Amino acid sequence: MPQTLLSSFRLYLKAQRKKENTIRNYLQDIDHFFSWLSSQIKDSSLQALLSDPNKIAQNITIKNLTAYQRFLEKNKIPPTTINRRLSSLRQLTKFFLSQGWLKENPIKKLANVSIEKETDKTSQILEKFAKALEEEGKSKTTIRNYLSDVKGFLEWKNE
Repeated sequence: MPQTLLSSFRLYLKAQRKKENTIRNYLQDIDHFFSWLSSQIKDSSLQALLSDPNKIAQNITIKNLTAYQRFLEKNKIPPTTINRRLSSLRQLTKFFLSQGWLKENPIKKLANVSIEKETDKTSQILEKFAKALEEEGKSKTTIRNYLSDVKGFLEWKNE
Protein backbone atom coordinates (compact mmCIF):
# COMPACT_ATOMS: atom_id res chain seq x y z
CA MET A 1 0.00 0.00 0.00
CA PRO A 2 1.39 3.43 -0.84
CA GLN A 3 2.99 5.36 2.01
CA THR A 4 0.53 8.27 1.74
CA LEU A 5 -2.40 5.88 2.05
CA LEU A 6 -0.75 4.18 5.02
CA SER A 7 -0.21 7.56 6.65
CA SER A 8 -3.85 8.49 6.11
CA PHE A 9 -4.98 5.14 7.50
CA ARG A 10 -2.72 5.62 10.54
CA LEU A 11 -4.29 9.04 11.18
CA TYR A 12 -7.76 7.50 10.83
CA LEU A 13 -6.88 4.84 13.42
CA LYS A 14 -5.47 7.47 15.79
CA ALA A 15 -8.69 9.45 15.43
CA GLN A 16 -10.50 6.24 16.40
CA ARG A 17 -8.33 6.27 19.56
CA LYS A 18 -6.60 3.00 18.77
CA LYS A 19 -3.49 2.23 20.81
CA GLU A 20 -0.09 2.40 19.12
CA ASN A 21 0.42 -1.39 19.35
CA THR A 22 -2.97 -1.95 17.76
CA ILE A 23 -2.16 0.49 14.96
CA ARG A 24 1.16 -1.22 14.33
CA ASN A 25 -0.57 -4.63 14.18
CA TYR A 26 -3.26 -3.30 11.84
CA LEU A 27 -0.65 -1.85 9.49
CA GLN A 28 1.37 -5.09 9.49
CA ASP A 29 -1.78 -7.11 8.81
CA ILE A 30 -2.83 -4.81 5.98
CA ASP A 31 0.67 -5.02 4.52
CA HIS A 32 0.42 -8.83 4.65
CA PHE A 33 -2.95 -8.74 2.88
CA PHE A 34 -1.63 -6.48 0.13
CA SER A 35 1.43 -8.66 -0.35
CA TRP A 36 -0.89 -11.64 -0.77
CA LEU A 37 -3.21 -9.65 -3.06
CA SER A 38 -0.26 -8.55 -5.19
CA SER A 39 0.68 -12.20 -5.68
CA GLN A 40 -2.86 -12.93 -6.88
CA ILE A 41 -3.04 -10.15 -9.44
CA LYS A 42 -1.47 -11.12 -12.73
CA ASP A 43 -1.77 -7.58 -14.10
CA SER A 44 1.42 -5.86 -15.28
CA SER A 45 0.07 -2.53 -14.03
CA LEU A 46 0.24 -3.63 -10.39
CA GLN A 47 2.13 -0.52 -9.27
CA ALA A 48 -0.53 1.69 -10.85
CA LEU A 49 -3.19 -0.31 -9.05
CA LEU A 50 -1.47 0.06 -5.69
CA SER A 51 -1.02 3.80 -6.12
CA ASP A 52 -4.73 4.50 -6.62
CA PRO A 53 -6.94 4.16 -3.51
CA ASN A 54 -10.06 3.68 -5.65
CA LYS A 55 -8.46 0.76 -7.48
CA ILE A 56 -7.22 -0.70 -4.22
CA ALA A 57 -10.76 -0.47 -2.82
CA GLN A 58 -12.16 -2.18 -5.93
CA ASN A 59 -9.97 -5.20 -5.15
CA ILE A 60 -11.27 -5.54 -1.62
CA THR A 61 -14.09 -7.84 -2.63
CA ILE A 62 -15.80 -10.67 -0.80
CA LYS A 63 -14.20 -13.02 -3.33
CA ASN A 64 -10.68 -11.78 -2.52
CA LEU A 65 -11.36 -11.62 1.21
CA THR A 66 -12.68 -15.19 1.25
CA ALA A 67 -9.72 -16.41 -0.83
CA TYR A 68 -7.35 -14.67 1.61
CA GLN A 69 -9.03 -16.31 4.60
CA ARG A 70 -8.77 -19.73 2.91
CA PHE A 71 -5.09 -19.02 2.14
CA LEU A 72 -4.44 -18.29 5.83
CA GLU A 73 -6.32 -21.41 6.96
CA LYS A 74 -4.55 -23.60 4.38
CA ASN A 75 -1.19 -22.34 5.67
CA LYS A 76 -2.19 -23.31 9.21
CA ILE A 77 -2.18 -19.75 10.57
CA PRO A 78 -3.68 -19.86 14.10
CA PRO A 79 -7.36 -18.85 14.21
CA THR A 80 -6.62 -15.94 16.57
CA THR A 81 -4.14 -14.51 14.04
CA ILE A 82 -6.60 -14.99 11.18
CA ASN A 83 -9.30 -13.19 13.16
CA ARG A 84 -6.93 -10.34 14.02
CA ARG A 85 -6.06 -9.96 10.33
CA LEU A 86 -9.76 -9.93 9.46
CA SER A 87 -10.29 -7.29 12.14
CA SER A 88 -7.54 -5.21 10.55
CA LEU A 89 -9.27 -5.53 7.19
CA ARG A 90 -12.55 -4.48 8.80
CA GLN A 91 -10.86 -1.30 9.99
CA LEU A 92 -9.41 -0.71 6.53
CA THR A 93 -12.80 -1.13 4.86
CA LYS A 94 -14.35 1.29 7.39
CA PHE A 95 -11.62 3.77 6.49
CA PHE A 96 -12.27 3.26 2.76
CA LEU A 97 -16.01 3.77 3.35
CA SER A 98 -15.30 7.00 5.25
CA GLN A 99 -13.23 8.23 2.28
CA GLY A 100 -15.88 7.27 -0.27
CA TRP A 101 -13.64 4.67 -1.95
CA LEU A 102 -16.08 1.89 -1.10
CA LYS A 103 -19.87 2.12 -1.31
CA GLU A 104 -20.59 -0.98 0.75
CA ASN A 105 -18.56 -3.05 3.16
CA PRO A 106 -17.69 -6.43 1.61
CA ILE A 107 -16.13 -7.84 4.76
CA LYS A 108 -19.47 -7.71 6.60
CA LYS A 109 -20.26 -10.96 4.77
CA LEU A 110 -17.15 -12.69 6.16
CA ALA A 111 -17.31 -14.24 9.62
CA ASN A 112 -14.37 -14.89 11.90
CA VAL A 113 -13.01 -18.41 11.99
CA SER A 114 -13.91 -20.64 14.91
CA ILE A 115 -11.33 -20.61 17.68
CA GLU A 116 -12.56 -23.95 19.00
CA LYS A 117 -9.49 -26.04 19.56
CA GLU A 118 -9.17 -29.16 17.45
CA THR A 119 -8.23 -31.19 20.53
CA ASP A 120 -11.43 -30.07 22.27
CA LYS A 121 -13.46 -31.12 19.23
CA THR A 122 -11.67 -34.48 19.11
CA SER A 123 -12.24 -35.02 22.83
CA GLN A 124 -15.95 -34.28 22.43
CA ILE A 125 -16.24 -36.74 19.55
CA LEU A 126 -14.38 -39.45 21.49
CA GLU A 127 -16.63 -38.90 24.51
CA LYS A 128 -19.73 -39.32 22.35
CA PHE A 129 -18.24 -42.43 20.77
CA ALA A 130 -17.46 -43.91 24.21
CA LYS A 131 -20.99 -43.16 25.40
CA ALA A 132 -22.47 -44.81 22.29
CA LEU A 133 -20.32 -47.91 22.86
CA GLU A 134 -21.38 -47.97 26.51
CA GLU A 135 -25.05 -47.76 25.49
CA GLU A 136 -24.46 -50.72 23.15
CA GLY A 137 -23.29 -52.68 26.20
CA LYS A 138 -19.61 -52.90 25.29
CA SER A 139 -17.22 -53.70 28.14
CA LYS A 140 -14.95 -51.06 29.61
CA THR A 141 -11.94 -52.89 28.16
CA THR A 142 -13.48 -52.89 24.67
CA ILE A 143 -14.34 -49.20 24.94
CA ARG A 144 -10.82 -48.37 26.13
CA ASN A 145 -9.30 -50.38 23.25
CA TYR A 146 -11.56 -48.76 20.64
CA LEU A 147 -10.77 -45.29 21.95
CA SER A 148 -7.05 -46.06 21.96
CA ASP A 149 -7.24 -47.26 18.35
CA VAL A 150 -9.20 -44.17 17.21
CA LYS A 151 -6.81 -41.81 19.04
CA GLY A 152 -3.84 -43.56 17.44
CA PHE A 153 -5.44 -43.24 14.01
CA LEU A 154 -6.22 -39.54 14.51
CA GLU A 155 -2.67 -38.82 15.67
CA TRP A 156 -1.29 -40.67 12.64
CA LYS A 157 -3.67 -38.79 10.31
CA ASN A 158 -2.62 -35.39 11.71
CA GLU A 159 1.11 -36.05 11.25
